Amino acid sequence: MFKLFKYTKGYRICSLLSTLFVIGEVAMEILIPTVMASILNETQSLGGIDNIDKALIYSLSIKLIIFAVISLACGLISAWFASFASTGFAKNLRISVFEKIQRFSFKNIDDFSQGGLVTRTTSDIFYIMNSYQMLIRVAIRLPIMLVLSLVSVIKISPDFAKVYYIAIPVLAILLALISILVMPMYKKAFKKVDELNNVTQENLHGIKVVKSFVREGEEKEKFKKTVNPLYRLLLRAEKLIALSNPAMRFVIYACIITISYMASRRIVIGTMQAGDLVAVFTYNMQMLYSMMLFAMIITMILMSKTCFDRINEIFDEKVDIEDVENPIMSLENGSIEFKDVDFSYYKDKNKLALSNINFSINQGEMVGVVGPTGSGKTSLVNLIARLYDVTSGAVLVSGEDVKSYDLKVLRDNVSVVLQKNNLFSGTIYSTLLWGCETARKDEILHALEIAQIKDYVLSLPNGLDTIVEQGGNNFSGGQKQRLCIARSLLKNPKILILDDSSSALDSRTDLMLRRALRSEKKDVTKIIIAQKISSVIDCDKIIVLKSGKIEDIGTHDELLKKNEFYKTLYDFQIKAQRNENNEVLNENS
Repeated sequence: MFKLFKYTKGYRICSLLSTLFVIGEVAMEILIPTVMASILNETQSLGGIDNIDKALIYSLSIKLIIFAVISLACGLISAWFASFASTGFAKNLRISVFEKIQRFSFKNIDDFSQGGLVTRTTSDIFYIMNSYQMLIRVAIRLPIMLVLSLVSVIKISPDFAKVYYIAIPVLAILLALISILVMPMYKKAFKKVDELNNVTQENLHGIKVVKSFVREGEEKEKFKKTVNPLYRLLLRAEKLIALSNPAMRFVIYACIITISYMASRRIVIGTMQAGDLVAVFTYNMQMLYSMMLFAMIITMILMSKTCFDRINEIFDEKVDIEDVENPIMSLENGSIEFKDVDFSYYKDKNKLALSNINFSINQGEMVGVVGPTGSGKTSLVNLIARLYDVTSGAVLVSGEDVKSYDLKVLRDNVSVVLQKNNLFSGTIYSTLLWGCETARKDEILHALEIAQIKDYVLSLPNGLDTIVEQGGNNFSGGQKQRLCIARSLLKNPKILILDDSSSALDSRTDLMLRRALRSEKKDVTKIIIAQKISSVIDCDKIIVLKSGKIEDIGTHDELLKKNEFYKTLYDFQIKAQRNENNEVLNENS
């Protein structure tokens, strides 16, 4: 937990001031019962209200009001500083967590669920923030209040203090037992919250699919199966915590009864005044309420410890892809070579996604990659941009191992349009600037033209200023793919990878896109992953992958002659296309 101290930077003075004002607040609260006792004792000693020294009572009353006002002011100021410090602390912690996540490789992200990362950066840090606020304000206040109240009782009567020597340990043991029983439940509850977030996010991301398949009922049942165990866990925990209140009240009232019995005889024989008894009762409440609040704070801190352990998993996660010392800061050309490459997502040579990969691509070539689903096509191109690292072997770009490049330099020169197209909310213009922040309007329009979407964008009422909704939901699949391609082109990369990113395009648009890329980006190495043979038919060479291994490499004509899988795939797709065209002709006739 001490690791958290560095995140208080910039807010430590506020934390200290909050603590100082708390001490002032407690001091005034300790003095108030003393003044009240003096007023009552003065009244009793003079034989009633009619005989009191009004000047003295007025003086003591003014003191009482001043102490109360100072206590209130100190409490308010302390609360303000504590709130300011805790929210700033949470801000620093969230920024650090988010920055670490941004450094994660794909492998690191795979190790955490999406819901788990969201929970850690939101509710977990919220719990820690509240605990920090309680720590610098209430946790400082309680031991001071406990000690000063006990000292004040001892001053009134050392015998009364003996009651608390028994009561305080008894209450501490009861509250500790409750905390020990509650903590495991909260640990399990946090894991359930992660599951709940995952289910919720999955439902929201796939809400259109849910509705199109009329599966709302099943989704409700799945949600209930996730939320009900969480409900039961939290209910059991809250029931146990609720026991702290009757336990505390039992001890308080037991102390009051015992002290009342002890004080009654003293008051009768005149060795104690009523005002002192009232003061003892007040200190009694202050001490034992302090104990209960302290137990609540301990519980909250233990919960926060669980939260911080979860956050610390992010900080402790070793980023497996980082810059080497003295990295290469420039990339000369887009040539690519794979040398004896093996790759496993689990760093396990017995579970290889790619095995014994060897090939080379010259600068400016257009290369297609085809193969059955799950053959390793995406895994292959992810190694070029170093989104994952090879398990063994080497991937060379421009004659150098990709591991020797500065990551930003490498990824600025290797532009990947992934299978899942993601457009960020804003406008078309702001979305495209992700490719190049300094891109001019004419460069943006040229990229849109190559991507075969310029005419569509300009036909929109607001053109480039058209709003892009979250995830680009106001565009079709093909439009999103072409906007993503345009965004990648604005990087002016030396290598452009289209990972099945033309799957939603019609054959004519797909052809026009490839022609534009070939004519406008002659020096750019282009790798096209596709399921459709028509998307790679005119490539300089085509790599056929099966079960994570290269089965063959050649041009379209060469593969038709020598590769059975490629020929079968081509015949099937061409036959299916001809049948579809014939059906359309028959319907029209």
